[in-house]
Amino acid sequence: MAIDNITMITANFSVVVQQINEAMPLWFQQGGLIMWLLLLTSFLTTVVTLERCFVWLHYYFKKEHLPLLDCFAYLNKKEKTKALLACQRLDTPALNMLAFGINALPFSPNEKMESYAERKIHNMSRGQTLLDTVITLAPMLGILGTVLGIIHSFNILGVQGVNNPTEVVAGIAQALVSTAMGLSVALLALLPFNLFRALLQRLTLHLEGVGSEFYHICHQQRLISNELSEIMKTQELSRTNKDNEEVFKYTVQKDSEMPYHYEFKEGSDEVKVNLHEEMKELHKTSQESLAEMYTSPISKKKEYFSIDELKLQKQKETARQVQKESFRNKTR
Repeated sequence: MAIDNITMITANFSVVVQQINEAMPLWFQQGGLIMWLLLLTSFLTTVVTLERCFVWLHYYFKKEHLPLLDCFAYLNKKEKTKALLACQRLDTPALNMLAFGINALPFSPNEKMESYAERKIHNMSRGQTLLDTVITLAPMLGILGTVLGIIHSFNILGVQGVNNPTEVVAGIAQALVSTAMGLSVALLALLPFNLFRALLQRLTLHLEGVGSEFYHICHQQRLISNELSEIMKTQELSRTNKDNEEVFKYTVQKDSEMPYHYEFKEGSDEVKVNLHEEMKELHKTSQESLAEMYTSPISKKKEYFSIDELKLQKQKETARQVQKESFRNKTR
């Protein structure tokens, strides 16, 4: 049952193809399979051309000039919210790219904007690969059809001889039709391909100009802050302060004659004061000696806190007698 259905479908398809082939002009029927391939390529070229024309016309009918000016004006005023709303008025590549950049602020928007621009340019260039392929393939198919036609004509010439050269000439003329058809299809694809490529280059330059203006405004108004550079600067400043603290601590501890050691706490005004180890020992020794002095019993034979007045009077009297004797000796 299934085999019968397949056979019936195949028979119906053959009938339809035969009817379509009979409806074609005689020169098309004589081209054979090559003409059908050229017809397919021309159909694809037409579809792609119409679709791309609709896309580009839809893009150019959108007037994005005013929203772009409003967006840049708000960015100059550092009003990112209003600038984002201005970009969302229309759905165009430039405005969408600016929206990605504004959403990325205050971080660098380069990667997001470039990534979106590349994706959009790739989408706008859709179909150009097919047109480029048709431009190369169609003439080759036409030449192939011509070669096959000439081979067929010479086969006839070889069988029938030169008695009737009119048929041979007619066969060669029919074979050249495929070459003409291939060149026509290539031209049909070449014109829109060059047009769409020029439009794509223009769009690329437009996106680059909008991106450059956006970067200029962001740097001028300081809307971009590089977090990584700020972290590196903070670390470098902290490292420098630590080095200066170590040098100052070494100077106070080793090179100074001050008996105290100062320690500064980073990020605070607290100062910790300690005695050096040598000064601790000296201070301990002095305290012990003073303690022995004040706690030891006073000897009866020695007086530490008074003077012997009798000895002092005796010394004074002795000195007076010596002076008197010396004066007497001089007067004699």
